[in-house]
Amino acid sequence: MRAHDRARYRAVRRRLMAVADETSGPLARLGADPKDPEAVVQAVRFELYRENIYGALEMVEAAHAVHPHALYAEQSARIRSWLTHLASREAYISAQDEQYRRLRWRMGLKLIEKRIRMLLGRKTRKMMERRGRDPEFQALEREVTTVRPRRVLDAGSGEGGVAMTLAARYPDMEVDGVEVSATNVKIAGRLNRFRNARFRQGLAEEVHLAFAPGSIDLAYSFAVLEHVRDVDETIRSIMTVLRPGGRFCFVVPMHEFRALGPIPDYAPVHGYADHCRVFSEGELYQRFGHEKDFRLQKIPGAWKHGELPDCFEPIEFGSFFVSYSK
Repeated sequence: MRAHDRARYRAVRRRLMAVADETSGPLARLGADPKDPEAVVQAVRFELYRENIYGALEMVEAAHAVHPHALYAEQSARIRSWLTHLASREAYISAQDEQYRRLRWRMGLKLIEKRIRMLLGRKTRKMMERRGRDPEFQALEREVTTVRPRRVLDAGSGEGGVAMTLAARYPDMEVDGVEVSATNVKIAGRLNRFRNARFRQGLAEEVHLAFAPGSIDLAYSFAVLEHVRDVDETIRSIMTVLRPGGRFCFVVPMHEFRALGPIPDYAPVHGYADHCRVFSEGELYQRFGHEKDFRLQKIPGAWKHGELPDCFEPIEFGSFFVSYSK
C-alpha cells in the first residue's frame, strides 16, 4: 500500500471510528425520548427488521432503565424469548438443526426429486455453477490466488456448496467444512463428489478443538457471524488454527435501509432470532480495520421485495466481504 493510500485509509478509518464512538451507547442509537414509548417502539422495530436483535434489546432495556414502562418490559421479554437458543451450546445446535431439518427434508414430491438429483449428481453441478457465479465466491477466489493455500477451512459450511466448488477448481487443495447442523452435514456428504473436500458436524467457535494450531492456510466463514453465540470466541477459535500469514475471510449481510412510514410489529421468520446481529461498515472498520492487510468490499445484493414491509426502502443492501491476515 502506498504512503498516500495509507494516509487516506487512516483518515477514513478515524472518521468512521469517531462516528461509531458517538453512537456507541444504546440510548444514543435509540434516537428517541425514553418518555415517548411509541417513538421508542418504532426505533426498536426498525432495528429488529434490520435483524439487529441484540441491538434492539439493548435499546429497549436502556429506555426502560431511564423511564420504566410496561411496554418496554413486554418488548424486552418478547425479544429475549427469541434468543433462548443462545443460552447454551446444546440449545443452539438443536435450534439450528431443527430449522434445517424442517427446510431441507420437507416431505413431498420435491423431496423425492431432490434426492434423485442428488443421487445423479445434478444437484451438485447446479449448486457449484450457482456458487461460482456469486460475487462473494469470486472475491474468495481472489484471496485464494494470493495465498495459494494447501489447506482451507470453511467455518459454517452449510450444504457445502462453496467448499465443493473450491475443491473442484483446485484439486491440490484440501477443504474442510465444519457445520453446526447435522442435517446439512448429511446433505453435504450426499452431494460431495470430491476426495479433497470433507465435512463434519461442529461449531465454528470450536474449530480449535478439531484442527491443530496453525494448520490452516486460509479460513473463510460465509453468512455465519450474524448467527453465532459469540463473535469474539468464534474468531479467536478460527485464528488459532490459522497459520501465521494465513488469511481469514468472512461475509456478513449489509442491511441499510430507511423507514418511510409507521413500522408494523415484528416477529422472526423461524420463530427465533436466527440472525441475531448486524454489522455496519463503521463497526467493521472499527473492529477489524487495524488487522494486517485488511480489506473490505461491498457487494450489492437484491432488495427483499415482499419480504420486508412497504414502509422500507433500501440505502445499501447486500453483503460485506472482509478479509485480513494473521
